[in-house]
Amino acid sequence: MNITDPEQDPPLVLIVDDEKFTRLQLRLAMEQVGYRIVETSDGEQALFAYTQMQPDIVLLDALMPKMDGFTCSRQLKMLPGGDRTPILMITALEDQESVDRAFAAGATDYITKPIHWAVLRQRVYRLLQASRATEKLRQQTERARVSEERLRLALDAAHMGTWDWDLLNHKIRYSGTAAANIGIADNGVIETYESFLESVHPEDRQALKQIIAAAIAQQTDYEVEFRVIWADGSIHWIAAKGQVYYDETGTAIRMTGIDMDITDRKHSEAELQRQTLRSQLFADITFKIRRSLHIEEILQTTVTEVQKLLQCDRVVLFQLFSSGSGKVVKEEVVPGCAAIVGRNLYDPCFQQKYLDKYIRGHIGCVADIYNSDIKHCYIDFLKQFQVVANLVVPIFIKEKLWGLLIAHQCNAPRQWSTFEVELLQQLSDQIGIALAQAQLLEDETRQRQELTRANAELQQFASVASHDLQEPLRKIQAFGNRLKATYGDVLNEQGRDYLERMQNAAQRMQVLIDDLLTLSRIATRAQPFSPVNLTQVAQEVLSDLEILIQQTNGHVMLGELPTIDADAIQMRQLLQNLIGNALKFHQPDQVPIVKIYSKEFEDWQSQNSEEWLDTKLCEIIIEDNGIGFEEKYLDRIFNVFQRLHNRSEYEGTGMGLAICRKIAERHGGSITATSKPMAGAKFIVKLPIKHNRGD
Repeated sequence: MNITDPEQDPPLVLIVDDEKFTRLQLRLAMEQVGYRIVETSDGEQALFAYTQMQPDIVLLDALMPKMDGFTCSRQLKMLPGGDRTPILMITALEDQESVDRAFAAGATDYITKPIHWAVLRQRVYRLLQASRATEKLRQQTERARVSEERLRLALDAAHMGTWDWDLLNHKIRYSGTAAANIGIADNGVIETYESFLESVHPEDRQALKQIIAAAIAQQTDYEVEFRVIWADGSIHWIAAKGQVYYDETGTAIRMTGIDMDITDRKHSEAELQRQTLRSQLFADITFKIRRSLHIEEILQTTVTEVQKLLQCDRVVLFQLFSSGSGKVVKEEVVPGCAAIVGRNLYDPCFQQKYLDKYIRGHIGCVADIYNSDIKHCYIDFLKQFQVVANLVVPIFIKEKLWGLLIAHQCNAPRQWSTFEVELLQQLSDQIGIALAQAQLLEDETRQRQELTRANAELQQFASVASHDLQEPLRKIQAFGNRLKATYGDVLNEQGRDYLERMQNAAQRMQVLIDDLLTLSRIATRAQPFSPVNLTQVAQEVLSDLEILIQQTNGHVMLGELPTIDADAIQMRQLLQNLIGNALKFHQPDQVPIVKIYSKEFEDWQSQNSEEWLDTKLCEIIIEDNGIGFEEKYLDRIFNVFQRLHNRSEYEGTGMGLAICRKIAERHGGSITATSKPMAGAKFIVKLPIKHNRGD
C-alpha cells in the first residue's frame, strides 16, 4: 500500500537507532509505503544528517549510547526548522516518567516496543499529514502577509484605495478600491460619517469611534483593523490608516488615508489559530488517553475528556458485536440527560449496509434528527434516549472495527463543526492505538502468568524426580548390590545375567533422571549473569575429562576464548557436554582430535538485539574428527531423547545436546552444527558478549 502523495516528493524519513536490525526493519516498513530513508546509528550523527538533509520526520530511538534520544530530540528542536519537524520517539519504556520525559524533550508522539508495523505506518502517515498541513497553512499565512505588505506599498505609492473625510461637513469621498473594500460599488461615492459607521460591524463600532476620536484629539496617526458588513450580509475585515490635518487654530478639518480588505489574512490567521488549538487539544487529550495501559481507564478517560472538549450532553463508547448489536461500555452524561451505560442496544435500522459503511470509515453527523433524511425507525430509536443531534465516529483496533465513539446533544439541535468532526476522528485513531497497546499488554501479562505457572509445574516435576523417583531407584540399586554380593555365587548364569541387566537398567535410569533434572533446572535454578572467562571454564572441563581423554588417547587443542556475560555453571555444562561428545563419538581406528576456538563479530540480524548493550556476538566452536552424522538429522539431534546410534554402541540418554540448546537459548544465543558421516563434526554456539539484564 503506497500512502504517499504522487504530486509531491516522497517524504524523507530520518531513522535514528543504534541497532542495525531495528534500522533495517524501520527502513523496510517505511520503504514499503514509498518513503525515502536516511538512517544514522547515534544522536550526534542524527544532528549532522538533519542539518544536511532536512528530513520531513524523525523516527528516534530513546535509548542509545553516546547521546540518547531525549537529548537528541531537545537539540533537534533547536536546529533551524527543527521546531516544525515531527519526532516519533520509539522506546521500550512505558512508565509515566519516561512518557513525560519524551514529550518534554520535544517528541511529537511516541510508540512502544515491540513495534506493531501497521500502527507505526499509520502513526507516521498521520504525523506527516499534520506536519504538511501546518506547514502549508504557515506558508499561506506568510504569503498573505507578504502580499499585504506589497499591497500597502502599492497603495502608498499610487494612492489607490484612498479616502478623504471632510471633518467639518462629515462627508467622506472614496476611491474605487476604498469604496469596494467597505462594500460600496460605485466609484467616487460621497458618504456621510454616520453611513460609514452603519456599515461597521456592531461589535466593532464603539471601539472604532473611540480610536478615531483619540487620533483627532491627540494629533496621532489613525491605524485600525475592523469588520464591515456588506449589503449581501457578508462580513469583511478592513485595515485602515489615516492622518488628521488641522487649521491654524488647531481645529481638525480633514482626515485622509487608505484602506484595504484583509479578510483573507484574517481567515488564515483564524484557521492557523484553530489548527494550533486543535493540535494542542489533540495532544492534551491523546496524552491523557494513552498515559494508561489499562483498557478500563482508557475508555473512561476518553468519554470524560471528549465530553469536556465538545461540551455536549452525552458521550458514549459503544462496543459493537458481530450481530450488529452492541453495548454501551462507558458514558459521560450531564444531569437531566438519561444515563444508558451498561445497556445492550439493538438499532433496528442498523443493518449490514450501515455496518459496512462504518467498516469503511463512515462518520455519522446529524444536526437535527427531526429535520434530516434519516429513517423513521432510527428517529424512534434515538428518541428513547432524548437524542436530538449526534456525531458518530468509528474506532478501529488493528484495522478491525471495534465500536463507535458517539456524542449526543439532547436538549436542542446542534451544528457540528468541521473542527469537531476532524478532531473526533483523530481521537478515535488514538483510542484504537491505545486499546491495541493495552490489549498487547494484557496478552503479554497473561503469557507471563502462563509461563510462571509452567515454570512452577516444571519445578514441581523436578522436585518429584528428585525425591519420589530417586528414592525407589536407590532401593533397587541397593538391594541389587546386596543380592549380587550375598547370592551371586548361588545364582546360575541366567540369574546372574538377569541381575546384571537389572543393575544396568537402574544405572541408566539414574543417569536419565539426573539429565532431566539438569534440563529442568536450566531455568528454575539459573544464576544471574556475570562476566565468565570461557577459557578458564574450558580448562576446568578438560581437567574433569582427564580420564576420558586418557582412555580414548584423545588430543584436545584449546584456543583463546572470550569473557562473556553468562551463568558460569551453565557454561560449564555446555562445554562439558560438547567436548565429552567430541571425545565419545570418535572413530575406532583414529585418535580423537578436538579443537576448541572462538570468533567475534557483529550480527545485526539477531532477533534479540534489543536485549543487548551492543550487537557484538561470539561463536564458540568445538570441532572433532569423529564419526559425524547426516545433516538431515540436524534438527533431530537437539531434541530430548533423540539418538542417532544404539545404546550398545555409545552410552547416553539422548539429552546432552537438548541441554546445550536450552542453555544457549537462555543466554539469548543459538547452537547448530555441520557434519558429514565419518568426516567429523563442528558444533557452533553463538552467544552475545554483553547483556543489559541480570538473568
